[in-house]
Amino acid sequence: MVSASGNNKMRVGIAGLDHWYAGLGAARAVAADPDVDLVVVAHRDEARARETARRFGAAEWTTQYDAVVQRDDLDIVVTACRTSENADLCMQAAARGLHIFSVKPIAMTRDEAARIKEAVDRSGVRFLSAESDRRLNRQYQLIKEWIDEGRIGRPISVAQQWRAPLPTQEWPGVTGRTWWLNPAYTPCGGWMDHAIYTVDMLRWLFDSEVVAASGLVANLVHKDLASGLEDFGSALLTFGGGQVASVEVTWTAARGASIATTHIVGSEGALLLDSQMPGRATVSGHFEPFSGWSSVTLPEVESIVAGPTFSQFVAAVREGAPLPAGVDDACRNLDACFTFYEAARSGGTGQVAPA
Repeated sequence: MVSASGNNKMRVGIAGLDHWYAGLGAARAVAADPDVDLVVVAHRDEARARETARRFGAAEWTTQYDAVVQRDDLDIVVTACRTSENADLCMQAAARGLHIFSVKPIAMTRDEAARIKEAVDRSGVRFLSAESDRRLNRQYQLIKEWIDEGRIGRPISVAQQWRAPLPTQEWPGVTGRTWWLNPAYTPCGGWMDHAIYTVDMLRWLFDSEVVAASGLVANLVHKDLASGLEDFGSALLTFGGGQVASVEVTWTAARGASIATTHIVGSEGALLLDSQMPGRATVSGHFEPFSGWSSVTLPEVESIVAGPTFSQFVAAVREGAPLPAGVDDACRNLDACFTFYEAARSGGTGQVAPA
């Protein structure tokens, strides 16, 4: 692919560093790739925008996010902005023919997400939302291979617990009242913050859509959170293929004590992932020559802060290769999450509209 500048280098702009680990991860990935140029970095904090541009070799910096997505000399834009800003930025980027690597969740409402999808579909640009990163992760790709090969039989259920601390880190090494804690900038609280990754992962692993959701949201530790935000959520998700997932995701962990476990159960075995055992999976089923439970090594992967997902997005755009997810997946993930919240707050069970 020839870039907008007429040479063979892909040219990238970053619109926002509010979702700083995604934005800085993308900048770091660009700086490490000799075939990619970081053209411009935007952030509302001028000093951080200037320093990030200097650190990662961007030619320009700005405090105006619109100034990035309205340029004609870019190929890809990263929207690491607040969710409340994402719909407008994505629609402007799509209108300019820019491929989009998006913040998650992509929108504040279903209607906003639908407008993003319409703009992306109309323009034909490539789109990937950050919650689909498991699909580009070699460890999860191997797990999907195991499931597809029938090593645990027919997948029937999942139990996940993912506990993180309250998001008070507004920048590496800097704590404060972050945008994640302001309902004007983000649609929901601690459950969606990380559960949206799980929703996308399970839709992909099972090749099946969420069809019903129920559960509970509450503020168990942080009673002073703004209205509309929660620090605890426990969802029961039912998939069209018959699988059932229990997904408990919270902001109740102590600082520095995040933990995540995922137990995928099949009719003939199971897979267990534990963040306290990185690079390993505990398995049972058809994993010859082992019998019973065994611990196996997973492929090495880069830290998320190194931007591996963004690197693969750039490579797919450059080579014209297919991506494992797109704007339709981002919309379905958001819809499933909203259905859970609506059911939890009403005390009923929500049905997800067919695709």
